[in-house]
Amino acid sequence: MDAMTARAAPGDPEDTGAASPPARRTQQQRRSETQHKLCEAALDLLVEVGYERLTTAQIAQRAQVSKGALAHHYPSKDDMLVAAYRHLLARWDALRQSFLQQHGGRSDMEGLMRYLWRDVFGRPDFLASVEMMLAARHHPSLQERLREVLATWTTARDEIFRRVVPIDDPAELADFLQVNFCFLRGLALYGGLAGDPAQQDRALALWAEMAGAYVESRRAAAERRRAILAHDPLP
Repeated sequence: MDAMTARAAPGDPEDTGAASPPARRTQQQRRSETQHKLCEAALDLLVEVGYERLTTAQIAQRAQVSKGALAHHYPSKDDMLVAAYRHLLARWDALRQSFLQQHGGRSDMEGLMRYLWRDVFGRPDFLASVEMMLAARHHPSLQERLREVLATWTTARDEIFRRVVPIDDPAELADFLQVNFCFLRGLALYGGLAGDPAQQDRALALWAEMAGAYVESRRAAAERRRAILAHDPLP
């Protein structure tokens, strides 16, 4: 019999009969899926309506989850937003890991700035994080919780700069990081008003060029110091 047309006899291993029903999801899988939908809905709505107008009922409706289910996972609005913030930072960290893998753990300033814009500051969900941070200014308990969540991410984010920027002085490096992040935050917020992606791209390229020139000047200065010490070491 032709192997292409042969059919398995009843009882053969290949005879599966009716299609097997899909495997039942575990309780943990259902829980994770519900939390994922709620966090995604919260981030989308933060961008659309802002913190003050956002309600947990809106989040439940957007996620197509009952209000009771939302309250089971996140009893308060702050609980929901802290979870959404943690979800957002996990997404950014996955993109950071991808960037490091693609560039062998190293990059130049232009590549670094474009990564930060493309995968963090230039994304719509960055505005969700801005909404939460602004709201936290008037909600001390929310502010403290968001800071705790943010601490691990900022340490990992800043480590990329330390690999690229040859600045040994911690205070100078911290100032350089802050200036770059202020530019990126400003570009993200202004972009919603300007509405000109081409202008944003030009501004980013110009800033990357200026930051790169600064980095090269610091690298050259460090090399000169090493050369001087090698030629005439201090006693």
